[in-house]
Amino acid sequence: MLNRTIQLNIRVTQEEKQRFEQAAKACGLSLSRYVRMRLSGRVPQPTPPLEYQQILTRLTELYQRENTPQVQAELLNTLLAIQAATLPRKES
Repeated sequence: MLNRTIQLNIRVTQEEKQRFEQAAKACGLSLSRYVRMRLSGRVPQPTPPLEYQQILTRLTELYQRENTPQVQAELLNTLLAIQAATLPRKES
């Protein structure tokens, strides 16, 4: 684990602070982690509901069964699309 001992202090309005805190909470991140990700050009995604993980687990189980190559390819593409839509992405 990184030993973060250096503080970076910035001034924001109360409204900005609240927006950052709400966004961090929606993503399941600490305020510090959220701000570090944004400063590094990544855009954290809000934490998906529990049902999302259950759906991913089920799709993974279906993929791992002995299916036709066509079904496996379709499931893999679906899993990758879901993952791409929810993982942090780089700002362009």
